Amino acid sequence: MTYTTVLFALMLIVFIGYVSFIWSKYGVLPSISESYYHLPEKLQPLFTFFCWGFALPAIILGSSLLMFFAGSGIVFVGGAAAFKEHVIETVHIASAMIGVILSQLAIFLQYHMWPLNLIFLGIVITLTILNSIKNKNGKPICPNKTWWIEITAFLLICITLGINIFKK
Repeated sequence: MTYTTVLFALMLIVFIGYVSFIWSKYGVLPSISESYYHLPEKLQPLFTFFCWGFALPAIILGSSLLMFFAGSGIVFVGGAAAFKEHVIETVHIASAMIGVILSQLAIFLQYHMWPLNLIFLGIVITLTILNSIKNKNGKPICPNKTWWIEITAFLLICITLGINIFKK
């Protein structure tokens, strides 16, 4: 088993494990970051470990400047976990956006997997439209748009790196 396989497995275990735990315990939240506030205080570091446990292997496996900075964005999200505090909120949101945008650029420019970018764009557009449509109670049909966009972004990073590792 190569180090790339181990890192990829670690990335998947961290992602699937954390998201499954949060989903089963708290349901679908407004965002993955929101899980930090739902966890008991003694478990809040799990969010940081989730971000770092996913991003650090992605940085190594991606082995490019785009994936380095995308992963670094995710690392900063974990470091700025308490995003409801004013200054931390700016770092958290900017870092999350950097992580998503640069990972999508890496998927397009480095890996030439533009169909995955189209899937991402289609999901983002669909969720944005659904979020703007209100039900009878005046609430959005898709109130947890950010959660699903984040899940999609993480999954596309996993798919891209997995294909890249195992095609060799």
